[in-house]
Amino acid sequence: MPESELRHLLNWNEVPPGTWAHCLDRTAAYACGEGAGLGPPAVGAGVGAPVVGAGSGAPAVGAGREVVLVFFNDSLRTRVSMEMAARGLGAGVSTVVPGQGTWGFAWGPGAMTGGEAEHIEEAVGVLSRYADVLGVRLFASGTDLEADRTDARLRQIAAAASVPVVNLESAWYHPCQELADAAVLYSLGFGSEGERARRGKFVLSWAPHPRPLPMAVANSAMMAAARLGMDVTVARPGGFGLDGAVMDAARAAAAGSGGSVEESSDQRAAFEGADVIYAKGWGGMGRYDDPAAEEAARTALLSGPASWRVTRKLMDSTREARFMHCLPVRRGVVVDADVLSHPTAVHLDQAEYRLHAQKAILEWIWS
Repeated sequence: MPESELRHLLNWNEVPPGTWAHCLDRTAAYACGEGAGLGPPAVGAGVGAPVVGAGSGAPAVGAGREVVLVFFNDSLRTRVSMEMAARGLGAGVSTVVPGQGTWGFAWGPGAMTGGEAEHIEEAVGVLSRYADVLGVRLFASGTDLEADRTDARLRQIAAAASVPVVNLESAWYHPCQELADAAVLYSLGFGSEGERARRGKFVLSWAPHPRPLPMAVANSAMMAAARLGMDVTVARPGGFGLDGAVMDAARAAAAGSGGSVEESSDQRAAFEGADVIYAKGWGGMGRYDDPAAEEAARTALLSGPASWRVTRKLMDSTREARFMHCLPVRRGVVVDADVLSHPTAVHLDQAEYRLHAQKAILEWIWS
C-alpha cells in the first residue's frame, strides 16, 4: 500500500483534527473500562488486565494482528504500555532493540563497509512483512538540527514501511505521550464541554538536567494543552526557548480552541496562579552549533539560587496546581520529592494513561 494511504502517526499535526478528538474520546473510554464496547477489567485484575466481553460476541479489534516495536533508545513506560496495549486488544507483539540480539542498522546510501550488517531499508521491509503496525522510538541526534526538526530518520522508516508506523518518541514529537497527557488534563476538567468547561493556566516549566534532553516531550506537552484551549506559558531560561516553528504550531492550535500560548523567562512569575505545572528538561538550541556553551549554560542552572528545580515553595504560589511529568524524573534535580508525593501530583496517572492512549491509537489504525 502506498505510504500516503497508510495511517501513520508521526505527529498529531499531520492528522485531521477530528481524528485527534476521536482518539481523545476513546482514550477516556478505555480509562473508564468502556473501550471497544467491552466491560471493565475484573475487580483486582489491575490496569493492564484484559477486558471481558460485554456480550457482543465481536472479536477484539486486534485479533489476528501483529505489532512489532523497534526501540533504538531506552524505554520503560512506552515499551511496557505498548506491549500491553497490543495484547489487550488481542494482537501479538514482538519487540526489537537494534544492536542487542539483532544486527546493527546502516542508514545512508553509501557502501556498507562499517560494522552495521543490515540496512534500515531491508530491516523495515522485512518487519513490514511480519507486522500490521510498526512502533518506532528514535531520539534526536542533537547534532543535525534540520534532520531532527524534520524527523528525517523516522520518515525514512515510514517511507520504507508497507504498514502503518506509530511514533513512540522521535526527535521532535511524542504523540503517544501527547494524547495521554491531554486525556489526563481532560479528566481533570480542562478543555471539556458544558458545566465543567475550563481553560486553566498551564505552565510548561523548563527543568535542569545534567544532559541536553530532546525537545520531543516538551513540544508535545505544549501542543496537548494548546489543543485543549488552555492558556499556556512556556517558562524557560534565556537560550532555552523551543523551536519557533513548534511555537507557531502551538499558537495556531490554541487560537483554534480558544486558548493562548506565551513565553516567560521568569519562573516564579509564571507559576503564580497556575492550574497545572508540567516540568520537563530539554537542551537549548545552542547544542547544535555550540554544545560546550549550551552545556555551560545548562550546568549553571542545575543547583544553587539560579536552579529551575520545581520546589514546594514554587508550587505553593499556584492555585493548588496539578504537577505533571512524563517520567523518568530525577528527584532533587528536576523536582523535589515532596512535590512528587503531594496529592496534587498526577505523574503516575500520566503513566497509566499511556496504556489507554495507545489502545485508542491502535484501534484507530485498525478501524
